Amino acid sequence: MSRPQNFFTELAGIPVHYARPPLAPYATHGKPYNFHVLESFEQELVECFEELWNVCPFGKAELITSAGAYVNKSGYHGKGRGLDLDAIFWKERDFVTLDYPSDPVFYLGVEAILRRHFGTVLGYIYNRAHRDHFHIDNGTEVKFTSASNSRVLFVQASLTHVLDIPVDIDGKYGPQTSKAIRKALDDMGVTDDFDSIPGWKLYLLKVAESAFKKVESEMSPSYFLRKLYDTIEYELADTEHRKKIETALNVFVDHEDSQAWLKTYDES
Repeated sequence: MSRPQNFFTELAGIPVHYARPPLAPYATHGKPYNFHVLESFEQELVECFEELWNVCPFGKAELITSAGAYVNKSGYHGKGRGLDLDAIFWKERDFVTLDYPSDPVFYLGVEAILRRHFGTVLGYIYNRAHRDHFHIDNGTEVKFTSASNSRVLFVQASLTHVLDIPVDIDGKYGPQTSKAIRKALDDMGVTDDFDSIPGWKLYLLKVAESAFKKVESEMSPSYFLRKLYDTIEYELADTEHRKKIETALNVFVDHEDSQAWLKTYDES
């Protein structure tokens, strides 16, 4: 298929920029760009992000960044029905897909909304190729199937990190996952079958709402310090800089004035 004439520069009222070298570094605000997709797919994207603005407590974002849409190759990018989502920037909070290890709850909340609108959503825990972006397309039905590795992985991760029902996150649908799903649905008051479209979409909405509620309640200096420690551990695990940075941070955190300041937030 040739490149669609239709393109967008914003979605749901928010600018969309390209943030990949050589145009701009990853996880930055990037540069304005024309993203070519079918008009019908653009409308699906608009509806998805409008719901995200409504469900997320931070409301409308300030900027979305993407690794691209139409590409002249096989697959749904080549059909003008795919988008790679890198990051979303709110005034209060940044969402970067590569931050899944240090920010899984927020990540899964956003993913839940994406899955309410698109059947195919591939991300960090799916495989190494998708760690730094969400690939989304409308090539499959918005419905749960235990044969879908990406859907099972998402459910297992959401049970573990968002709903506090720990299971193995291995992509295999077995008795442990099935039992945990039943408990989650009972706790949520969801009576529709999980493998029905209404049941799946309601589960996704409940996961998103639970995730964003957790994220909002955890936004304190203590939370951001924990996230900083997690980031240092993940990004600098095998480097000579990790110990020096951790030591400098510990000096600040352990100071009696810092502890007194942090305690005022923890007690509120």
